[in-house]
Amino acid sequence: MKHQDLLELLKNNHLSLASCESLTGGLFASTFTSIPGASEVFKGAIVTYTDEIKEKLGVSKETIDTYGAISKECAREMALNASNYFSSDITVSFTGNAGPTASEGKDIGLVYVGLIIKNNLYVYKLNLTGTREVIREKVVDFAFKTIYEKINYFGEQNL
Repeated sequence: MKHQDLLELLKNNHLSLASCESLTGGLFASTFTSIPGASEVFKGAIVTYTDEIKEKLGVSKETIDTYGAISKECAREMALNASNYFSSDITVSFTGNAGPTASEGKDIGLVYVGLIIKNNLYVYKLNLTGTREVIREKVVDFAFKTIYEKINYFGEQNL
């Protein structure tokens, strides 16, 4: 699947897209918006790189204190709050540790991806390997592929 394929699928199904990014630092948004025509479906992105900004977006302090910013709970809240902010049909969130050192006592390569497609919420836990850049690229590619597959699986009438 090429990145252009996701854009075409979103356009054909009249679906909007947004992202909320931490470890990826806007890489998903940058990659998507590098495709000509992305403005037809992409609503925007928020980079919530610090816990303070995650909380300003609406991730609860209790979630961060209890589970950490690198958690499925945080990825879930990031996706939900960004989805509400952008009023997007599809919202993806990224939180994790790309290295070079462990954070929150969690291993390098531990990543959580939150994904909302209409009213369906998914959270994926990934254990990736490679350099910081490779981990970030792998998780962005995972998101492109997963969003594409989910839209194809549900079909327009079931979204």
